[in-house]
Amino acid sequence: MSPGLYLHVPFCARACPYCDFDFVVGRHPDVDTWLRGLEQERLARGIPEGQPVRTVYVGGGTPSLLGPEGMARLWAWIGARFDVAGSVERTVELNPEHVDAPLLDALVACGVDRVSLGVQSLGEPALRELGRVHRAEQALASLRAAVDRGLRTSADLIVGWPGQRAASLRADVDGVLATGVEHVSIYALTIEPDTPWARMQARGQRRAPDPDAQADRLTEAAARLGAAGLTHYEVASYGREGARARHNAGYWTGRDYLGLGPSAASAQHGADGSVQRRTNVRGFARWSADPGGGAGEERLSPRAAAAEGLWLALRLLEGVSVGEFLARYGGAVDEAWVRARLRRPLARGNVQWSAAGTVRVVPDRWLWHDEIGADLLAEDDDPRPPGSAHRASSG
Repeated sequence: MSPGLYLHVPFCARACPYCDFDFVVGRHPDVDTWLRGLEQERLARGIPEGQPVRTVYVGGGTPSLLGPEGMARLWAWIGARFDVAGSVERTVELNPEHVDAPLLDALVACGVDRVSLGVQSLGEPALRELGRVHRAEQALASLRAAVDRGLRTSADLIVGWPGQRAASLRADVDGVLATGVEHVSIYALTIEPDTPWARMQARGQRRAPDPDAQADRLTEAAARLGAAGLTHYEVASYGREGARARHNAGYWTGRDYLGLGPSAASAQHGADGSVQRRTNVRGFARWSADPGGGAGEERLSPRAAAAEGLWLALRLLEGVSVGEFLARYGGAVDEAWVRARLRRPLARGNVQWSAAGTVRVVPDRWLWHDEIGADLLAEDDDPRPPGSAHRASSG
């Protein structure tokens, strides 16, 4: 089974105050060192030239900062090192301020068929609060341009920033839908430790997001997107028919994936159901000094992999066939094990088991997905009683 390929672009022109992703700041990315590092990592890891890949995802960081020339160089390297002829999706993340005709021309020429734009909001106060440099009209123009070029286009929105009202959320959702995008991802604003926002919050200069207000905005967004004909198919994802994110689906359905670049993660599933996982070192300087070296590695036993796999599978709101799920883990787990793992989520009313042998999150309980995960991954002697559910946002 061919893996999905993820390439991490560790460059941003500026740092958003809430972001803890792995990147270096500067307007002139060191593409030469990065591409040389990708090649050295590939060789160090023994990845053969011509390795078939099912999907390609270029994320970051800010991939669009590479510009047309850098993008062409990257995809030339990908095409020379991997067999992408049978790939079903090739995605690149873009920032609206970088989208213009030359960049879109380069993407189309490289065979990219899908783009994901970090719109985050269409409200100017929100864009300033979130540290974004683009303007609302620039974001809308970028989405329209990508759609007009025939690219499958997704828009990312952040909801639940302090002070966001239902009216501003409606404006964001309606605005991106009016451009013709067929996929929208909705994420609740999360403030990670050791980010500029967290430090300003500690000094009283920024407010923390309100979890209850976030839950309200997430629910409102789901209703509005559903009314517009987009299916809520995954906790944070909405798409029209045929518009689902195929690369991301690999993470949720137990496919192998191969990550190259700083902080990139890889996973290989064994025939016995175990998972061998690898995470590259964080930091462009550390990674480029020794690409392929110093990574963190771990092996999940078949049962541990199955517990995590069940949680990830339940991100897909249509549910998971228990029979198909069990087949992934080489007989290491059975239906009785699945029922035991689901005891708490079932008792809390967060999941349901159908007569057809499918497990799914109860339709109005997707906001509890983090709690479902905590229950699935908990030790069997976890003392928390059923019924202690609380509403939590997922992103």
